[in-house]
Parts: sequence; structure tokens; C-alpha cells
Amino acid sequence: MISIRQHGSAILATILGQFQLADFQELESAIDARCAEPGGTQVDLLIDLRDMASFTVDVAWEELRYTLSHTHTFRRIAVVTHTQWALWSAWIPRAFGDAEVRVFDILTSAAAWLGVEDGETFRTIVSPAEVARHPRDWVVFDCRHNLADPNGGRQAYETGHVPGAHFMHLDFDLAGPLSGSNGRHPLPDPEALAQRLGTLGVLRSTQVVAYDDANGAFAARLWWLLRWIGHDAVAVMDGGIQRWTAEGHPLTSGPDPHAQGMVSEGMPVSAEPVGLPIVLQHETWVPVEVIEENLVRPTYLIIDARAPDRFRGENETLDRVGGHIPGAVNRFFRNNLDAAGNFKSAEVLKEEFGQLLGGRAPNTVISQCGSGVTACHNLLAMEIAGISGAKLYPGSWSEWSSDPKRPVSR
Repeated sequence: MISIRQHGSAILATILGQFQLADFQELESAIDARCAEPGGTQVDLLIDLRDMASFTVDVAWEELRYTLSHTHTFRRIAVVTHTQWALWSAWIPRAFGDAEVRVFDILTSAAAWLGVEDGETFRTIVSPAEVARHPRDWVVFDCRHNLADPNGGRQAYETGHVPGAHFMHLDFDLAGPLSGSNGRHPLPDPEALAQRLGTLGVLRSTQVVAYDDANGAFAARLWWLLRWIGHDAVAVMDGGIQRWTAEGHPLTSGPDPHAQGMVSEGMPVSAEPVGLPIVLQHETWVPVEVIEENLVRPTYLIIDARAPDRFRGENETLDRVGGHIPGAVNRFFRNNLDAAGNFKSAEVLKEEFGQLLGGRAPNTVISQCGSGVTACHNLLAMEIAGISGAKLYPGSWSEWSSDPKRPVSR
């Protein structure tokens, strides 16, 4: 499979799985169309092979036929690849005539050599206006959820969502199976998560955007999960779908096209599942044993993102008992937002979290909440503030309180 889009003044061709004859013909058509544009008689190509699994022999013959039948010239071809495809890369100059060809292992380096604008990578938050400017080359996920109604998020998606967005369910896509003692939203299997994301068009170089209607409370979970599996080009749409509509951007209704076996507007969806390669960031989270050890040998500052009343042990309706982990401090995630429901400025967040940490190193901070979801909101806010390195306790209060032997503070 091949994904083709304009990348500045160059054509970016990203090859997924097996590269077949039909993929080359699609690339050929894109090149022809680009050359037909005014000033487009010379073309730059940016070919990303990092997700290519194999290629068919007939592709090589088609390349030779293409070379013999086309008269326009190529200026430069940048190939982003790994060692295993170096020999395949060497064939490219034969296929595309006298073009200058260079091989890179980083997309940004390849784009810089071509002199094309690679575009800013968003790693924390992004405005709806910026999302609207990238309808075809970013992958957007709708993460709306209702704790009281597990089907509420999907129904809201079908009523109206950002065009091209796919729906991600908190309970099924962003969490793993429940055991009764591992919390309400345990971490999903990373391979399964990567497989689903890859199938929906997320590649190594893809900018991912997550949004919800709860000020980022659920979208931040996907933000954290992607960083956990090693993909940091992910951001939460600031202000959520409310700000999207308030600024006049359109909505699309109907079920998730991918769930119906269809391709959504402008989003590359693989017919054959292509898993997003992962590099697990093990240091970004801690198991319950670390929390238990912290009671004996205090090493970490534990920040609880729940509402103050639940932190105090009042009005608990979701978990077995009310209260908080002994020694934890409270930072309600909504305190990260301004009056309009957008994240506060980096300067304000840095000052507020700086007061909370009291000079403590970020890697000695653990964020938790009820089930490891809104805790990610605090981690996102810290990242916006430039305070990187804090960890997530995924099990959070729902796991901690499942064992009556564990102490509770109120």
C-alpha cells in the first residue's frame, strides 16, 4: 500500500507493507499530475520506506518502463529508509533517470535536504484552526466518553465529528482487559494498540491529534499512550470539539467509516493491517508495587488529579471506597484550564506546578487519578509547562482501593 501527499514542494510517498505494481502506478499518476502543474516540469520526491515490509518483482520492471516512457526530469529524490532496504534504494536512480538521490534515516533530514518545509510537529496541544489546515495529512481521533454511559461517546461521534476523524473508545481502544484488581482502565496491550493505530493510517512520521468534549480529559489518555509506545508527534486539540464548532469549522455525521469497512475522508486506511512500530518508554509509568514501596521509603511525590471532594473521600460513586493514597497531594485536572476551557499558558502552568513540586525533580513525580485517565491531563499540562519526566500510575485509585489491605487517607 502507498500513501501519497504533497510535502511542501515535493511529493511524499510513504510505502506501507508490501509495495506492489498498483502502488507504483498510483505514484506514477501523482508524478504526472504534479508535472502538469505550472512550473512543475521538474519534481522532487521524498520516498519513505521505513514501513515497507517487502516489494514485488514486477515493481522493478514497471520502474524501468516508466523511465523509458517519460521525458520530464527529476531534480532530487530523498529516500528515508533502514539498512535492509539500502540495496532497493540503489535501484531508484536507474528508475528515475539522472536525479540526485540521497538516502536518510530521518524524515526531517530528508526534508531539509530537499529544501521543503517539513512543518511544525505538535507534541502537546494544537489549535482547531491548525488542525483544519491539515485535513489530509494528519490523523485525528475522537476520544469522547461518558463514564455514566459507555455508549455516549460513540453516539456523540455519530451525531457530529471532525471530518476524517476516527473514534477511539476509552474502554476498548484505550484500555486493556479488567481483572478486578488492575483498575478500571488498565493499560492496553501495546502491540494491539500499535496495530490499530497503524491500520488507521498512523505512521512513524504522522502527526496525530486527539480531541474530546471534556477539556482534554479523555484525549490526554491517547496522547500519553502514543508517547508511551514511542510516538511523540501527538497533540490534544485545545478546547475540544466545542472550540472547533465555535470557530466555524464543519462537522461530519455518521458512524466511523473504518468500522464499516470504508475509508474516511482523506485518511489513509490500510487494507492489510500495518502495525505502527513501537519503542516502549518503560520509564514513563510505575506499577502498584512502586506506590507501596513509596509508603515505606518516600521517594516520589504523588499528585492526584481527581476533584477535591473525591480526593477527600467524599461523594465517591465510581470506586469501592473513598479517599486517597497516603501522602498524595491534590491537583484537580480542571485547574489546568482557563475560564474558556483551554489550557492555561505555559508560563502560568510552570508557576503553578513549580509551587506544587517545590523544587522536586520531575522524574520523582507520579501522576494518578481514579483510573489513570485524567492523570494524563496533569502530565500533559506539565509537558506544556516544560516540566518533563513525570510518571503515570495507570492503576490509580481504582486499583489501589481494590485491595482492602492497602491504607487509605481521608
